[in-house]
Amino acid sequence: MACSCVIRHIFSILPLLVILSITPLSSSYSINDKITKELINQLCSQPTIYNHFCVAWVTSVAKTFNLDLQGLVYLLYQKTELLGSKNLEMIKDLERTETEPKLKIPYGSCVKEYELSNRAIEEAKEFASANSKAYLSASKAASRAFDSISMCEAYLEGLKLPDHVSTRNLWFEGMCNIDKIFSDLLI
Repeated sequence: MACSCVIRHIFSILPLLVILSITPLSSSYSINDKITKELINQLCSQPTIYNHFCVAWVTSVAKTFNLDLQGLVYLLYQKTELLGSKNLEMIKDLERTETEPKLKIPYGSCVKEYELSNRAIEEAKEFASANSKAYLSASKAASRAFDSISMCEAYLEGLKLPDHVSTRNLWFEGMCNIDKIFSDLLI
């Protein structure tokens, strides 16, 4: 008798366990989560993120640990926008001073891609603002920015470039990727 009662209870909760096991859990992150070292480590361990770069970049501003997750995402878009502007100026300078057509043309193409990318990051930042909280739109805009920088890298592939050009393009690309993934976590 006691055995049938236990079996009945198990079978009554079994459907719930099956549903829980096959239903994807929603993001365990909330825009109100306070930023801690542990949270940054969790966020930066998402697939396709280079962890060491992410942790160093995210923690490079002292006020990071005074923010919630929404504030962090917005701050990261601001930082990405700043580097994108600096990189655009770098590429424009290279295009302006380059005399070799083999380099001048790809630099010109990169200027256009950086302009597109920077506009996309500006849009993403607005979508991720406290007023908007449109994280899906922010993610899509960050993805467009990433794609534009990937195109710039493709134009420059195989060319002899100053070392800092490739490094700064990779940093910007990594930032766009992190922006997109962090925005995805808030959708």
